[in-house]
Amino acid sequence: MSYQMTQSDQDQDDKKLLVSLQENGLEKFLLYGHRQICRLLQEMVSSRALISVHLFPCGLSFLSNIITLSENEDWVFLDTSSNETIFRRSLEAERLICVTQLDKICVQFRLSNVTEIPLEGRPALAAPVPKEILRLQRRDAFRLQVPFSHNLKCILPAQEHEHGQKGRKKSIEASVINISVGGLSLEIPFGKTVPAVGDQINGCYLKLSDKLVSVDLEVRNQGRHLLANGKEILRLGCSFVSLPTQTANQIQRYIYHIERELRAFDT
Repeated sequence: MSYQMTQSDQDQDDKKLLVSLQENGLEKFLLYGHRQICRLLQEMVSSRALISVHLFPCGLSFLSNIITLSENEDWVFLDTSSNETIFRRSLEAERLICVTQLDKICVQFRLSNVTEIPLEGRPALAAPVPKEILRLQRRDAFRLQVPFSHNLKCILPAQEHEHGQKGRKKSIEASVINISVGGLSLEIPFGKTVPAVGDQINGCYLKLSDKLVSVDLEVRNQGRHLLANGKEILRLGCSFVSLPTQTANQIQRYIYHIERELRAFDT
């Protein structure tokens, strides 16, 4: 198994999910060694890390987690999809691409020779433990361009000197341009008071679908941008600070559902 990319259609699909090591020189982020890989997989089991599983070459995907490893640590067991069609296609797929995050690190690996093995009275997907795993900082994780129609917003608490009627502090509703489990990019109307690069913004809220999710942000970069209509806006690049696992899972679910929606629209 290799992460080197070719020009085949399948590998072109892989580029959407896995970083091209050949182009980006990221071989140093590959983890080898059976013992180290099993230790990392066990950490995913303990933290119940949410995993996006992508089937190739059919293009279907579902959310899962690693249930356990076999006693001899030669096999890894994944929870199955509740959708019977996706479950059967998982068994027929040439390989599964698994993407998750663990302790601020994006983790990506491939599974092949997938089979069904009942585990504790319920169906499970089983595959040989991968021989290598790719680990990247969250900033290198897959970043979703938020469709304009979704109008994803992030509410920032009022900054100093930002007041509304009767002198009350006024929060800022920023548009989310892109998002990953590592951070997001925001657009804010020009003229608002915003933190400087390196500042931390606590008590922000993401409007994910019909729920508000609390997040803390750190500003990594900012700049002015002129839109086509001549309007000037501020763009902030932010990373999440101490993102709880539950919140990371909610963000990952959001990204998964938007990806799925966009894929269905294209087909």
